[in-house]
Amino acid sequence: MKKPIIGVTPHYDYENSRVCIANNYLEAIRFGGGVPLLLPLMADTNELRIAANVCDGFLYTGGPDINPFRFGEETLLGCGSVYPERDTMEEELFQIAMENDKPILGICRGIQVLNVFLGGTLYQDIDSQYTSDLLIAHSQKSGRSVLSHSVIVEQSSLLYDILGKDYIQVNSFHHQAIKDIAPALRIAGISSDNLIEAVYHPNHKFFLAVQWHPEHLYAVNKDAAKVFIAFINACNHT
Repeated sequence: MKKPIIGVTPHYDYENSRVCIANNYLEAIRFGGGVPLLLPLMADTNELRIAANVCDGFLYTGGPDINPFRFGEETLLGCGSVYPERDTMEEELFQIAMENDKPILGICRGIQVLNVFLGGTLYQDIDSQYTSDLLIAHSQKSGRSVLSHSVIVEQSSLLYDILGKDYIQVNSFHHQAIKDIAPALRIAGISSDNLIEAVYHPNHKFFLAVQWHPEHLYAVNKDAAKVFIAFINACNHT
């Protein structure tokens, strides 16, 4: 039986000059029924289009901060390292994916870049820019498969369609977050301190992005597993 091929955005390790990705992303795709394919980082638009045409869907993975110039801001002290080459590659890939209405799943950095590519903005650093009566630990100190905080799932959203519940618990490893949501996107989940935790695009075949890391949870958490299964199922029908 044919399995969908999922293009995975790469991480660039500058120190060792290598393109790589955490294995959990690949294993989560395999668990959902897909075949992961790590995409090239350094490729011109035509080369990237050729690689992308092989894929049935795309996973935008976690990683470093986005260059604040991309959403019209100066770099603040709390912003971490940025890698313009990855920003450029991922935006070119995004245009290809949208043109062809191919399913997209974003994780952590993924939700942030997708929001920026569609005209949204970010908190460059939650601790120094965001205030709330209840400020939860968005960058947890516990292990990667430990659940850290809750997410309220918006009804009538793609995430609710997948999970069928109003409330879930997730892990959390981020210091940036969506500030202004892009006009084309809709909120699918928020944290108890009112940060956006999940978004979807109502006019795209499958477009879901989450701030947490289901790739570390899928083997032990049914909610995380359902996210990957739904994504791969959508890719199976491209």
